[in-house]
This record gives sequence, C-alpha cells and structure tokens, in this order.
Amino acid sequence: MPRRPGEFLERLSATLASRLEMSFGSRPEYRTVGVEEGFAQLCEALGSSVSVQQPDLTRIEAQIKKRQAQLPANAPFARLHNGDTLLGRLCYVVTRSLRPKVIVETGVCYGVTSSYLLHTLETGPEGHLHSIDLPPLSQNGDSYLGWLVPEELRTRWTLHRGTSRRLLPPVLAKLGCVDLFVHDSLHTYGNMKREFTATWPALRAGGVLISDDVQCNGAFLELAQQEDVAFSIVIRERDKDALLGVAVKRA
Repeated sequence: MPRRPGEFLERLSATLASRLEMSFGSRPEYRTVGVEEGFAQLCEALGSSVSVQQPDLTRIEAQIKKRQAQLPANAPFARLHNGDTLLGRLCYVVTRSLRPKVIVETGVCYGVTSSYLLHTLETGPEGHLHSIDLPPLSQNGDSYLGWLVPEELRTRWTLHRGTSRRLLPPVLAKLGCVDLFVHDSLHTYGNMKREFTATWPALRAGGVLISDDVQCNGAFLELAQQEDVAFSIVIRERDKDALLGVAVKRA
C-alpha cells in the first residue's frame, strides 16, 4: 500500500467486486454449442479451413506441455488461473485464420494462452502480442508472470504490468487498430463490460473478440446483441462448468 497506493486500491476494488458478484450476482442463460460444432461454425464464419488437427498445433502443444513440466513446484500462482487447452486451441484457430498483425490479451498468469498465441504467430511473417496483467500478491510474482513464454518468442511480445482498467485504454489508443482481442482477466460484469466497451471500437472490421468464462455474467450477451456483430457463438467446455464466447465484427 505505501509503495503503490493506486495499485493497492485497484486490487481492493477488484476483490470486492468479485466477492459481491459471487454472493449476489445472477448468471444469464446462454445458448451454447459443443466444442466440435462450435469450431466448425466459427471456421465457416471466418471462411477458414484451419482445424485442431493441424500438425503444427500438435508441435505447439507439446512444447507448451514440456515447458509446463519445468515449472517449479513452489511457483506462486494457483494453476487454475491459467488458460486451458480449449481456450488455447481456440486462439490457435482464430490466429491461423486471421493472420493478425496486432493481438491484445488481458490476463497472463504463467502464460499458457500467451504461449499459444505467440507460437501461432511464429508460423506467419508478422504479428505482435500485447498482454496486460496484474499478478497476484505472491513472493516473486512478477518474475513468474508469463514464465511459460520461451525466450525466443519474446521479440513479438510486449507485457504491460497493471490492471486493464488503467492500461487497456492507452494501449488501444497507441495501437490504433486491433485484429484479435482475448479476455481472460477478472471475470466480473464491470471488468468484462469495461474491456469489451473499450476494445470493440478499436477492433478492425472482420476482427475477433474471444472471452473466457462468459457464464459469470451478461457482459458478453450484451456485446453479442450489438448491430455490428456479424457472428457470435458460446461454446460449452467439456470438463468444467465454463463457457467460451467468440464474437466477429461485421466487415
């Protein structure tokens, strides 16, 4: 608190908002599809033939799993904060389909999703990832933020340390236009609504917004109802009570 009072207040506000929504918030009813159907519909909407059966995805996942196995046992963050395989594969398919020049993500933790994005960018001639995250208050927390991202991929990666409330608007203003946005930070209505509202105008026509854990509140539902959304889908995860949302901006 004495060293970074602004950061302290942001953490406190986020904690209170999360606990209030857990206690009093209600979950909306989303129309959902299964994983295979969801990927098929998304690829059709993007005019893409990319699939999760690509050999380079197998190579990428093997590299990420190898790096995860090297994560020290005393690493400070709970593993549940990491993006899972389904989110990573979704990022792979969209990145291969769009060939984006600029990607912005919120939420990094050890960097599982960041690694999927950066490994996939490596298959193309260009593209840069901007990540925003405020690591948990743990010993050596800063040094473990994005730990899974290998050194050779970091030339295409810029890590912005702080909350999306404070950093996302100036990052978007500097970038000007974004091809792909991935939300995996604080899953409260206020935070998700704020991130979607800030990012959607900066997203290029035909660009894609991906959000993890949309089941927590109605922020993604409200986004999907906008007139300039060409396509949206909510995918059920197989092994946990969680939903992934994808929205494509009208061209």
